[in-house]
Amino acid sequence: MKLTVLGKGTAGSLTYNHFSFFSDMEIECIYDSNIQEQSVGEGSTLQLPRLLSQTINLKYEDLHLIDGNYKKGIHYINWGNKDYFHNFSLGEMSIHFNAVKLQELLYKKNKNKVKFIDKNINSYGDVDSDYIIDCRGKPNDYTDYYKAKYIPINSALITHCSWDKPIYDYTLCIARPYGWVFGIPLSNRISFGYLFNKEINDIKDIEYDLELLLKEYKQIPNTDFININFNNYYKKVNYHNNIFHNGNASFFLEPMEATSIGTIDTFNRDIYDIIYNNTSIDTANNKYNDWFKQVQEIITMHYFANTKYDTEFWKHAKKLSTLCMKNFKEYKTIINNINNNVPFEYGSWSSNNFIQNLNGLGIKERLLVI
Repeated sequence: MKLTVLGKGTAGSLTYNHFSFFSDMEIECIYDSNIQEQSVGEGSTLQLPRLLSQTINLKYEDLHLIDGNYKKGIHYINWGNKDYFHNFSLGEMSIHFNAVKLQELLYKKNKNKVKFIDKNINSYGDVDSDYIIDCRGKPNDYTDYYKAKYIPINSALITHCSWDKPIYDYTLCIARPYGWVFGIPLSNRISFGYLFNKEINDIKDIEYDLELLLKEYKQIPNTDFININFNNYYKKVNYHNNIFHNGNASFFLEPMEATSIGTIDTFNRDIYDIIYNNTSIDTANNKYNDWFKQVQEIITMHYFANTKYDTEFWKHAKKLSTLCMKNFKEYKTIINNINNNVPFEYGSWSSNNFIQNLNGLGIKERLLVI
């Protein structure tokens, strides 16, 4: 069998790497060198280091190859009634990484196993292959996509600050008056991104508040502020016949909890199961839709918590999150499982993740009566 991966950004690279290791298919990656790969999605869950260890034998001492740094959890600041830390379990750790360098490393590790073709593809009919996985980035037309309607942000202001060595071995997640800010600490720099709603706040307000935060954290930007607008979306039908989608060609949800990289890996495993008849396309599409319902609830749960800010953005965010939480029908079952020490997974979270965040956000009792 022959598999064609379209695109070699982070999603495309993880996809051809996955199938070159786990399958015996003939694999080609077709990409357009006129499209620059993006250095985004540089935090991960526990899935990524496990995957890289298994497929390319990456060790922690190799992290310098991708400007990598340890990630032992997420520090939530100004969320809930008090700051809290979302820890990974003892003995487990994820990573922060330079996305472009990860793409380059995966290319080097796979260049003798995967055929790379620099070519612009206008139609799937131009591809001679048994299976196609489209990883070419965000769509130009959202007709075939659902909007993630409860997420309140649609824009980001990003900058990088250089340092000699990391100050943090965890992700920063800081609620601010007009949204929230991530801090992604790599070995040689930290990336800050202010997530906000461009229909509510002017970019000048965001620039000013980000400058205040950088001074507070004693960081000096070495790049201009970059403004990226985006939609939150996912495919109506992600798997159809022999054509599948992954990465931003399939979905985009804001970076809260760093769900994107783990989601890419999850979908590659589902595509593998479809190809090798371990599951049906209908079952996989139903799982896909359930996944985004669950991940959107995990993200939106944070906006349901109290903050010290009573701004127009936070009023909007709490209105959307309240609507989402009212439709969170599985919550009582989750609480019962927690109370009875029954392990479970929901979206990208385990029972341990739920316990930490529900307690940290201070919303456990509020959710029971909403």
